[in-house]
Amino acid sequence: MRFDGFAGNGEAKRLLSAFVDGGRLPHALLLEGPAGSGRRTLARLIARAAVCTGAGEKPCGRCPACIKAAGGNHPDIVETGGEGAARSFHIETVRDIRDKAYILPNEAPRRAVILAGAQGMTEQAQNALLKILEEPPPHALFILTCENRAQLLPTIQSRTVCLSLGPVSPEEAEEAVRRLLPRADEEAVRQAVAVFGGLIGQAVQGLSEGTFQKVVELAPSFAQAVAAPDELDLLRLTGALEKDKDLADGVLGALGLIFRDAAALRFGAREAGGLSAAPEAADRLSRLLTRGQLLSLIRAVEQLQEDRRRNINYTLFLTLLCSRLRSAAGR
Repeated sequence: MRFDGFAGNGEAKRLLSAFVDGGRLPHALLLEGPAGSGRRTLARLIARAAVCTGAGEKPCGRCPACIKAAGGNHPDIVETGGEGAARSFHIETVRDIRDKAYILPNEAPRRAVILAGAQGMTEQAQNALLKILEEPPPHALFILTCENRAQLLPTIQSRTVCLSLGPVSPEEAEEAVRRLLPRADEEAVRQAVAVFGGLIGQAVQGLSEGTFQKVVELAPSFAQAVAAPDELDLLRLTGALEKDKDLADGVLGALGLIFRDAAALRFGAREAGGLSAAPEAADRLSRLLTRGQLLSLIRAVEQLQEDRRRNINYTLFLTLLCSRLRSAAGR
């Protein structure tokens, strides 16, 4: 199988290649991974491979089916989904999908149905989907995407083959971002990839929609507030994150870089270049906090990032962000 435009995730690629090249693509796949990990990109590639009529590796990108699929107008690829928010994917949508899935393909050997943001399904919607996953039409291929498989009913999980996606190496991420944003400043690309932890989609969105610039502006203030005498400084700043999870992810990634820079300086490094946009913040923390406190802050950020991957309640996450960072800094 060909994976044009999809970087990293070697294990998922190996498994999918075995399925597609061997003609053994299962009836239902579940792609899980954080925002920006390429879930929808991979789902579309799998759908294209399923309808491709060319010889050799699929999708070939040259046959009429691939050309239609790339243009988003292949009659045997259906893509739908919620907004990703809880309970935004309703039973009526699933019923419509179910009806379409039973229709024989127009041109291709299979009909591919992409259900993006499946974590937003109501329980009723999941139960409705379960009925067709239990007894699927032989021509149907269902591709679900979600942040974490635990967000779906165990019965849904058990009837799909789950593939986990994640961040890619800095080199792969930078290459992908530069390909998608050829006019972007090289240093900004490097910094965005570092801030968003190798998640290509988040880095591209951050650079193109201005989130990265907001992160660069906010992160030094957050770093200063972590060690400030008054905890209200940090509480006030988190207000900017209440309705923007992508911004929160970026700020958290930037704080991790600042804390690492500060620790490097505290341990004797002459300079540190993790987040070159905020050298003063790192220098200030290196003088203000102990080595142990800086290492504790790095661990606190890693724990908070894991909480975000587990998709814990967002209000609880913001509360933990304040309390853990302040505690790690000895405040």
